[in-house]
Amino acid sequence: MTQFDRDKLVTDNLRLVYYLYEKLTKNPLTENYKDDIISEGMVGLVKAANTFDDERGIKFGTYASRCITNEMLMFIRRMNKQLPHEVSLYEPIDKDANGHVLCYADILSNEDSIPESCIYAAAVDSFMAKQSETDREIMDALRQGYKQKEIAEIVGIRQPTVSRRIRKLRLKFRKEFSEK
Repeated sequence: MTQFDRDKLVTDNLRLVYYLYEKLTKNPLTENYKDDIISEGMVGLVKAANTFDDERGIKFGTYASRCITNEMLMFIRRMNKQLPHEVSLYEPIDKDANGHVLCYADILSNEDSIPESCIYAAAVDSFMAKQSETDREIMDALRQGYKQKEIAEIVGIRQPTVSRRIRKLRLKFRKEFSEK
């Protein structure tokens, strides 16, 4: 493949990077680092153009989308490890008996009346914020009542892997929570 062909592949598929960015799960990190994530996607597109082999019978768009997505996700994982996870005192965590929204500031103002369920919910939320995106998806689905087989289909991994990750997360949580 000539340099001209590679350049043409890159320029013809620039919109694919933006399309794949839009398909990412939206959270504060992906929104705050939009330009950086798109730049990483461009790097993935160039890598795809350099390593693409048209004799394998795969369309370039299919191959490039995997390369682009991998680069974007690697950047997000790197940023998740580097950034501190902050919790707002005014983040809603539960509802009281009257249906009013409770936040951390409400609970801290009156420590004598802290419901055990709110403390547990706050600990779980804080713990889950530190976990990988896949682990958060697994635990969210588990909280919603999905079975492991259904979670595996949702997340796109095998059921035994889901089971193993849940077990590890529970052990990790117990260890972290019992130390406090």
